[in-house]
Amino acid sequence: MARKAKKRTEAPPPADDGDVTEEESVHDDDDAQMDTEGDDDDEDEDPAVEETKKSETSDKDSKKKDKKTNEEKAEAAMIPFMDTFYHLSSEDSTSDRAIAARDLIHHCFLTKQGVNHKDAAYALTRLMNGLCTGRAASRQGFASCLSSFLRVAHSSSLNKSDVSAMEEILKEDDCAKELKEDMKDAHPAVIVRQKLLSTTQFLAAPVNSNEKGQNKKTSGGKVKGIEERDHAFGRLFGVLAVVRSGLLRSKDFPSEVVEGYTKDLIELFHYKKWMKEPSAHAVIELLSSLDTESNLDLIEKITNDVITPTFFLSKGNDRVKWLQTLTPEQIAVALHLQMLQTDAIKYAYPLDTPVVTAESVPTLSAALGSTSSVVHPRCHVVWNSLWMYLTEEVKTQGHRQLRANEEFPLIVEKIIQHVVLDILLGKGEESAKPTNERRSLALQIVSALSGSSELKMDLPMSLIGSILSPEVVTLVFVNVLCASGGVGKKSGVEHNLKPLTSQVLVDLINHCCEDVNVDRRMAFAKAFLLTDPRFDTKTKTQTVSSLLMIENGAEMSEEFESKRVTLWQNYLTFLEEEIVSATSLHNATVYIELMYKLAKRDLTEAPANEARRVVRFFMSGAFFDCSDLSDPSVPKKSSSKKKKKDKAKATATSPPQELSSGLRIKEILKANGMASISHPARAIMSARFYSLLSEFISAINSQNRGGNTNKTFYGKGSRPESVFRALSEISGISSLLETSGAKKFPRPSPSVDADEDSDSEDPVEASRKSMLRVQKIANEALVKECGGSGDADTLRSKAVFATSCASLMISLDLQLNSCGNPDADGGEEDEDDDNVEAVHEYISDLADCVDGFSQVIEDESSFKKKDDEENPLAMMAGLLVNILSSPVGGEDSGKTNPIQASASKLARETVKLAWSGIISVITSLNEKNASLKTLVDEDVMSILIESVCGENSIEDQEKGEDDESIEESVTSEDGLGDSAVFVDATDAGMDLEEVKDNNSDDSKESDDESGQDGTDKDGDEDVELDPIKLENLLLEDSDAEMSDNGVHGVLEHHAGADKALAALIKLRQEARKASQTERERIELCNRLRCASLLDSLFSLSVSKSGWLPIEAVLGSIVPILRSRKAIAKSIQASSSANAKKSLNEKNALLDRLSLLMKDKISKFRCSEGSSSQEVALKASSDIYEEMKQSLNVSHCSCCSVALITAVKCIPNAEGSDEIKDIYSTAIDEWSSRKTTKIHSCVFDDLIQRMPSQASLILVEPLMTAAAGAHSPFLKCESIKLLSAIYKHDASNSEEVMSKDAKSAVTKCCSKVAETLKDALGDSSLKKAKHRDEVLSAIKNVVNYVKAQDEGILTESELCSLQETLKAVGGNCKSAGMKQLCVQVSDTISRLPRRSEVEEQKPKRSKTPKTPKSSKKPKKSKK
Repeated sequence: MARKAKKRTEAPPPADDGDVTEEESVHDDDDAQMDTEGDDDDEDEDPAVEETKKSETSDKDSKKKDKKTNEEKAEAAMIPFMDTFYHLSSEDSTSDRAIAARDLIHHCFLTKQGVNHKDAAYALTRLMNGLCTGRAASRQGFASCLSSFLRVAHSSSLNKSDVSAMEEILKEDDCAKELKEDMKDAHPAVIVRQKLLSTTQFLAAPVNSNEKGQNKKTSGGKVKGIEERDHAFGRLFGVLAVVRSGLLRSKDFPSEVVEGYTKDLIELFHYKKWMKEPSAHAVIELLSSLDTESNLDLIEKITNDVITPTFFLSKGNDRVKWLQTLTPEQIAVALHLQMLQTDAIKYAYPLDTPVVTAESVPTLSAALGSTSSVVHPRCHVVWNSLWMYLTEEVKTQGHRQLRANEEFPLIVEKIIQHVVLDILLGKGEESAKPTNERRSLALQIVSALSGSSELKMDLPMSLIGSILSPEVVTLVFVNVLCASGGVGKKSGVEHNLKPLTSQVLVDLINHCCEDVNVDRRMAFAKAFLLTDPRFDTKTKTQTVSSLLMIENGAEMSEEFESKRVTLWQNYLTFLEEEIVSATSLHNATVYIELMYKLAKRDLTEAPANEARRVVRFFMSGAFFDCSDLSDPSVPKKSSSKKKKKDKAKATATSPPQELSSGLRIKEILKANGMASISHPARAIMSARFYSLLSEFISAINSQNRGGNTNKTFYGKGSRPESVFRALSEISGISSLLETSGAKKFPRPSPSVDADEDSDSEDPVEASRKSMLRVQKIANEALVKECGGSGDADTLRSKAVFATSCASLMISLDLQLNSCGNPDADGGEEDEDDDNVEAVHEYISDLADCVDGFSQVIEDESSFKKKDDEENPLAMMAGLLVNILSSPVGGEDSGKTNPIQASASKLARETVKLAWSGIISVITSLNEKNASLKTLVDEDVMSILIESVCGENSIEDQEKGEDDESIEESVTSEDGLGDSAVFVDATDAGMDLEEVKDNNSDDSKESDDESGQDGTDKDGDEDVELDPIKLENLLLEDSDAEMSDNGVHGVLEHHAGADKALAALIKLRQEARKASQTERERIELCNRLRCASLLDSLFSLSVSKSGWLPIEAVLGSIVPILRSRKAIAKSIQASSSANAKKSLNEKNALLDRLSLLMKDKISKFRCSEGSSSQEVALKASSDIYEEMKQSLNVSHCSCCSVALITAVKCIPNAEGSDEIKDIYSTAIDEWSSRKTTKIHSCVFDDLIQRMPSQASLILVEPLMTAAAGAHSPFLKCESIKLLSAIYKHDASNSEEVMSKDAKSAVTKCCSKVAETLKDALGDSSLKKAKHRDEVLSAIKNVVNYVKAQDEGILTESELCSLQETLKAVGGNCKSAGMKQLCVQVSDTISRLPRRSEVEEQKPKRSKTPKTPKSSKKPKKSKK
C-alpha cells in the first residue's frame, strides 16, 4: 500500500542569527556599493550634506534591522512543520487551513537554506495520503495545500539551476524513485500522476490467472468498504488539485498527462452513480483550465480521442436514441465542449451538431428533470453549464445576456414548458405528482432565468412573460406563499418552501432595483398581475408595489422621479387595456381597484398628473359612449390628392390631453371587437370616479392647510379656489367630450305631469344654466381679485364665497351623470329618479342663495330693506342641511347604491367647503358690513341645532323614563312570553283579524290600499315578511314529516292556531323594529354629518373674531346638552339586537357633541358688554337646571363646561350674587343629598378654568361641606377641592388670580386651617386613604402660607395645628404618613407668625381709659 511509504522526519534546525538568505546578501552588496560611491565624493560635499547622508544611512540600517526582526518574529510564530498536517484538517475555519498550508510551503521552499527537498518529499507523500482521509476537513485542506505545493514546486526560480524543484523533490521520494526507474527520462508531471494513482488506488489491480486465491489485502486485491470510497474521492480531489494548480496551462506540460487525467476522471464517472456529477464537474474544470487560444489542438484531440468514445459511449448513428440515453452529467460536458467550439475546432460525431436545440429539449426534459434529487442550495452542474451555454457576459455591466442566436429564446421557452411545467410541476400527461424537491428545482430555474441568481442573467423582456407565465407563477409562488395547513396538517402551518420562495422574490426585486430599467420592471409586474391582480394581497408581500415603486415614499432625485413617472404611465396604459377588454366583472373590478390605489398614491404629491389621468379615464369610460369620439385636432379626410400629400408631410400631433382617455377607450374597444364597456364595470368605474374626486379635493384641502407652496396642485390660491379649478377642469372635460362626438349614457329624466304647461323648461337645461351662472360669478370674482380693483379683503372674501359655492354646484351637477341602463332585458325596473329630481331642486335653490348672499355682500342695505324676505344665510343653511340629510349628500334608507354613496361623499366635501366659505366671508367683512352680523339669527340657529340635536331639541322636552322604568318594561315583556305579543298588539290598536287578512293570499283589497299610500290603517309602514321564516313558522315537526313522507303530502291544520298567529304577529313586529332601527341609524348618520356645520360656526377663528351673537352661542348650549343626554339614555337602554346595530353611530354622535361643547363652544368670549348679562344669567340658570338632571359624570362635566362658558360672558362675574348662589346651592345639594346628579367635576372645572371666581365663591361652602357632608367620601372630596384652590398654579390656568380673589383666599386661611385640623380629629375619617387626603391638603395650605411675604396664621393657630399633626403622626403605623407629618410640622415651625395685637385692639376700645381709640374705628368704617 502507498500508505506504508510514510516517513516521519524531524524539522531541520533553525538557522543561526548570523545566517542570511541569498536575497538579503544581494541587497547588502547593493547597499555597500552605494556607500562606496558616496565616499568618493566626501571631499567635495558640504558638512551638512554629509550629516544628511549619514542620517539616511543610519535609517537604512535601522530599517534592515527592523525587517530582520520582523522576519524572525514571523518565523517564530509559524506553525511547526509536523503540526501543519494536523491543522490542514481543521474544520473550524478555512483560515486555519490556509495558514497551515502557507507555513508548510514556507518551510519546504522558502527557508534561509533554500529548498528543503527532504521535507518537501515527505510533505508530497503526506499530502497525497491525506487526500484519502475522510476525517474532519482533511480532504479539502490537503487538496488545497497540494495545489499550492505543486504550483510552487514546478517553479524553476527557486533554484539557481534550470532544474525545477519538483525534480529534486522526486529524487528524495522512495516511491517516485521506483516509478522513475520504470519510466526513465519521464517528465515530473508523469511521475506525479503515477504517484497519485498508486496512492489513491481503489480498483482491483491486474493479477495473473493462477493467483486467484490471493489474499484480498495484498497489493493486487481490491480495497473494500469505506476505504474504497475514500480512495475514489482522494483521486478526484488529487486530479482537481493538479488542475487548479495551473500547471496544465504551461507550454511544456505533457499533453499525454492531460489525456491521462481526463481518462482518470472518466474512469471515476463510470465507477459509481454518486460519482457521476463530481467527475463531470471535474472534467469541465479540467477543460476550462486549458488555454483555449494555444491549446485548440489539444482540446480537439482530447474530445475526439478520449471524451467522445469513453464518456459519451456513442454507438450507431441514431441521434434521437443517443439523446434519450444521455444523463444530465453528459449533457453538461457536451454543452461545455460546444461552448468552447470555434471554427478551428472540429468535433466528431455526435458532438458535431448542438446537443441542446429547440427540437431536442423535449427529448432531454426527462434527464434534466431528474436533477431535482440535488436539493437546494446546491444545483446540478448541468444547469450552470446550460446557462453559460445560452448566455454571454456583458463586460460593462457585469451581467449576462442571451447570445445572438435566434433559436436560444425558443430553447428557454421549451425549457419552461417541458421541464418546469410538465416534469417538475406535474402538468404533463405522464408526470408524477410534484414534490418539494421538484418545486424547489423549478423555483431555482425560474430564479436563474429571472436574473435573481448569482449569474444575474438579463434575458429579453419578451421572454419574461414566458418565464413567469400565469401557470408558473401560480404553481411556484402563489400556491407556496398562500399554503396554510391541508389534509392531515395543522391550520396555519406554512409551506416548507415558503422561506426560499420569499427570498427569491426579494432577490428578484433587488435585481430589478439595481438600475431603474422601466421596461424590465414593467415586464415583471405585468407577469405577476396577469397571474393574479391581487398578487401582493394574496401572498402578503410587496412584490408588485416595489417593482412599480408605489411603496417608495422617500425623496428621490429628478432622474429617478422621471423614471417613476414613466413607469406609472406604462402601468396605467396596461391597466386601461385590461379594464376595457376584461371579459369578467371580477377582473375588471380588481384592475379598477389597482388603478384607484395608484391614483390615491399619486395624490400624496402635487401635481398628481397620473391621478388626473385616472379621473379622466373613469369619467370617459363610466358616463360616455366613446365609439363616435373624434380628435378635433385631426383634419377631416379630403379627396384631393394634393391635400393628401400635404397631410402626409404634416407632422403628427398628439390629441388633446382631455380627450386622450376617451380615444384610448375607443382604440381598445375597436381592437378587441367590443361595442362598449359592460354596465357593471361602468358602475364600478363611476363609483370610483366620485371617490377619487373626493380624495382629490381632500388632498387639495390638506395641502393648502399645511402651507406647502413648493409643489401645489393649482398654484398659491386659496382652498376654495383650488377646488373650484379642479372641478371646473372635470366639468370642462365633460363638455369637450360631448362636443367631440362622445355621447352620454341615457338616464331617465324626471317625469313631468300632464297638467303642467307643455312649454315648461327642461330641468336638465335649467340646472345647466344655473351652474353656468354661478360659475360666471366665481370667475368674475377671481378676475376682480387678480385685477386688484377695490378693497383686497373684500375681493378676497367674495372670491372665496363664490368659488366655494360654485364647487358645490359642480359637484351636484356631476351627480346627474349616469352609467346607463343595465345590459339586460326590459323586464327589470327602471332606476329611481327621486335623487335626480332632488339634485335639480338643490341646484336651483343654490343658485338663488348665491344671488341673495351676493347682494348682501355688495349692498349692506339690501337685507335691511327687505325684512319680509327670508334670510339668505338661513336659506343656505337649510339647503346644506337638506343636502346632508338626503341621499344626495348622506345615505339612503334601505338601499345600498355604491355609486350614490361615492357621489354623496363628494357632495359632503363641497358642502363643508361652501359653508366654510360663507363663514369666512362673514368673519372677514363683519366690521365693514354690519348687516352680515345680523344674518346669524334665530332661524339660522334653529336650522342648525335641529339638524344636529333633533327636531324637538329647542322646545322644552318632557322628562322621559328613568332607567328603572326601562328595565321594568323589558323585564315584563320577557316574562309574558308569547302572550306579550297579543298585549302589544292590543295596546297598539291592532285588529288580529285584519292582520290575518293582510297576510292571506286571497285578500286583494288590502293589498291595493297598501299599494296606494304605502301605509297600513294604523299608519305604520308595510313590512315584507321573509317567506322562509313564515313557512317554518306555520309548519311544525309533525307537519314536516307528513309533508315529506306522507302519501298525500297535505298540510293538516290542528290546534295551536293562536300560538302560530302570535308568532306571526311577533315576526311582523320584529321586521318593523328592524326597519325602524335602520331609519334611526340613518338619522343618526345625518346628524353626524350636519355636526360639521356647527363645528365651522363655532370654530376658534370665529370665536376670536367676536362677531358671533351671544344669543346664538348660549342659546344653543341647552339643546345640545339635552340632545346629548337623550343619546346617552338611548345607549344605556340598547339591550336588544336591533338597538345595538346603531350603537356605533350613537357613540360617535355622543363624542361629537361632547367635543363640540368642550373644544368649540367653550372657547367663545363675549364682546358685547353689559347687554349680554341678562342673556348669560338666563343661560346659566337653564344650564344649572340641566346639570341637576345629569345622567352621568361625563354629562355633568359637559354641563360644567357650559356653565363656565356662560359665566365668562357675564361682565364683572366675580361680584355676581346670582353665580355665587348657583354654586353655593350646587355644593350644598352635592354634599347633602344622596340622590343628587351633581358631581365634583363641576367645582374642579371652575377651579381650573376660573381660579379667581372659584376662590371667591367656593371656599366657604367647601369648608361647610368638609365638616358636614353626609359621607366620608364627600368630606374627602371637599377637602381635596379646598386643597386644589390653595395649590392652583396660575401659570397653567386660563386667567390670572385677581386681587380680590387673593385677598379672599388669605382671609379664609385661618378657617381652612381650623377645618383641616378638625378633619384630622374626625372619627369618620380614620381610614388611611382619608388621612392621606387631609394631610396632603394641610401640606398645600402650609406651602401657600410659606410662599406669602407676611404671616397669615397666628402662633396659637400654628401651634394647635402642629400639635395635632404630631399626635396623628405618633398614632399612625404608616412610615410614609409619619414622615409627611414630620415634614409638615418642621415647615410650620419655620413659618412667620401673624401678630395677635390686631385681635386685641377691639377689646381695648371698649375700656374707658382709651376713648379716642373707639372713635378711630368708626372713622375707619366710614
